[in-house]
Amino acid sequence: MATENPFVKLFSIDFKDHVEVKKSGNTELKYVSWAYAWAEVKKLYPSASYEVKKFNGLPYVYDPITGFMVYTSVTIEGVSHESGCLYWMAQTRP
Repeated sequence: MATENPFVKLFSIDFKDHVEVKKSGNTELKYVSWAYAWAEVKKLYPSASYEVKKFNGLPYVYDPITGFMVYTSVTIEGVSHESGCLYWMAQTRP
């Protein structure tokens, strides 16, 4: 019997009661906190893991034009997905 795809299982979770909003000027950012989302992943997949990639011992890479980038990898049931996130300090300040 085939097991359910982890993406399908996680995508079906209703997070609307856990959406947080951050407003800055005309920008409104809606998101689910990493802590809450990760807790939901670990409930379903206890062996899941994540890694913050390091660059010369630092958890980010910096470019004077584009800014700071953080790269992560999440592994669930042996399948890993990597992602990068540009950190815009001016955009996320209250």
